[in-house]
Amino acid sequence: MRLTDELRRANEDLWPSLTAHPFVTAAADGTLPAEAFDRWIVSDHAFVVAFRRFLGGLIALAPHEAARDLLAGSLSPLQDELHLFRRQAELRDLDLETEPALVGLGYAAYLLASLADGWPTAITILYGAEKAYSDAWTAVRATAAHDSPYWPFIDNWSSTDFAAWVDRVGALVDELPPAEQMASHVAFRRVVRFERAFWDGVLPA
Repeated sequence: MRLTDELRRANEDLWPSLTAHPFVTAAADGTLPAEAFDRWIVSDHAFVVAFRRFLGGLIALAPHEAARDLLAGSLSPLQDELHLFRRQAELRDLDLETEPALVGLGYAAYLLASLADGWPTAITILYGAEKAYSDAWTAVRATAAHDSPYWPFIDNWSSTDFAAWVDRVGALVDELPPAEQMASHVAFRRVVRFERAFWDGVLPA
């Protein structure tokens, strides 16, 4: 069994809490409160800014040129994501310098700190974060309203191109030798918990 399959199977208890999370389903059916969307834009923009730094550090850790090519090629789409957040923030008159939620700051700090733990942990974190977004938004794509303000984000992370890129990152995880896989299990589960807490934090109390 591939390591990525093992990681998903080991987290079957938590994965549905992402793919059917109230934030994701409400964004798809248009019932997400505007203030929740605003909080998410501010927090996720800050996270993506940190994520870009994480990705740069991960490129430096990559063990071979094919991995470096794959990761470096994702920087341009990531910049497009930042532009999407910034356009939405401007339309909604949001201050992106507002301090994001603490869980978002903690999640970003975890990503950046993981670089010191080396390639196996960091590449698994990248895969876990992107696989969570791909699966969650793909799960609601068919029922999402294309004319809602949330659609550009849903479309971005549920596209076939994004899913294919996530699979290619997963192939890098599957290359990890058995001796390094325990760290992957710990990192993957932690990412799942962070993703769920991140979305929990933007919903109304």
